[in-house]
Amino acid sequence: MSPDTSMALFTFLKDQGVLQIKMPMAIICPAVWGHLTRCCQFDDRTRQLAQITYEDAQEKHGYLDMEDLQFEVEFLTWDQVSQNSFWFACHLTSTLGIRVNWDPYNLDWITSAASIGLAQAMITTQHLAHIQHKNEWKRAQTMEVSAEEKLVTMRFEGGDSFTMKTEGHDTTTRYPTLREAIK
Repeated sequence: MSPDTSMALFTFLKDQGVLQIKMPMAIICPAVWGHLTRCCQFDDRTRQLAQITYEDAQEKHGYLDMEDLQFEVEFLTWDQVSQNSFWFACHLTSTLGIRVNWDPYNLDWITSAASIGLAQAMITTQHLAHIQHKNEWKRAQTMEVSAEEKLVTMRFEGGDSFTMKTEGHDTTTRYPTLREAIK
């Protein structure tokens, strides 16, 4: 490290007359990566759009994975980087000398699994989910999937049954969706 490197990552040097506040890039970088993470979190249209953007970032220049993209983004122009949120995120980490190994669309991840598959796995393994009910956290087991595969019947350990959606976001009931409960 050079002698003029600051003691804390993402801060200006104190001997340069600065109050050691965070640099703008230190604020932007986690915000952009956090945004991408939230976009890929649920099985919905936002995730689908993010996946198109991710695949576009890889295919346009023949990149294999996120680390490859971070290395190669140094050779792109600002106009190219600003066109794709994954390129922009990789540009920020590359500028800071950080490497991110992330595969948001790995088929083995829960977020990539079909909701019906998660429901069937919950039934098969008899795994319990923690659900908030009447300001109290209770454990519940998945009992069955509806014929249209959009609802599951759950049962609290005390015996009370209820239904909840398997996918998307549920704004009509007081329960989360099955995917949110698993998370």
